[in-house]
Amino acid sequence: MFPEKEEDIPKVRFTNFTVKWGQQKLKSILILRNEQMTENKEYLLKSFVKNKGIISKSERYDRSFLLSNSNKKYKKTELSDFIYSSNNLETGSIGINRTGKALISPVYSIFYAKHHIYSEFIGLLSTKKKFINDMIRLRQGVIYGQWKIRESDFLEIVVQMPSKSEMKFITNFMFNIDLAIDIYNKKLNKFRVVKESLLQKMFL
Repeated sequence: MFPEKEEDIPKVRFTNFTVKWGQQKLKSILILRNEQMTENKEYLLKSFVKNKGIISKSERYDRSFLLSNSNKKYKKTELSDFIYSSNNLETGSIGINRTGKALISPVYSIFYAKHHIYSEFIGLLSTKKKFINDMIRLRQGVIYGQWKIRESDFLEIVVQMPSKSEMKFITNFMFNIDLAIDIYNKKLNKFRVVKESLLQKMFL
């Protein structure tokens, strides 16, 4: 559903979409969000986890440290923000905030779009190997053996974009697939719990 290299039309396409995809730099789509603040009731400190996005800290997470670190600041993120970690791209530390208001580690780079559908679509593109490779080529070494992709360099990456209507159709389609998979996995996990419970009763 995405054009191959040096092409401007995907091989698999939904009906009624005929316009060629155009090339745009990410800086024409995404805007850097670099707001830092301390944790509060509205913006809680959360984790950004590969293939899952923003999730709550473990129940074992002890917030008592805030009493002595109340001035420590974290990066603010909002629903549909696009986020990446320069160090862990290959393991999936890149994607969309589907949770909403949160604070995360300052090591992450965070972007938003004027309309969430654009950042959502960039989130889809970021699952493609070419997108990740384009980012990896921008890596620069910093202290302690860490990597850094400057946000200004990232925004110079050129991507292929469809019309807004086709973009919306694709993102909704992929979201519904992910939702169906999630529902199936939950049902499967529930079945496993019931099965294990029955087996335990049988061998008591």
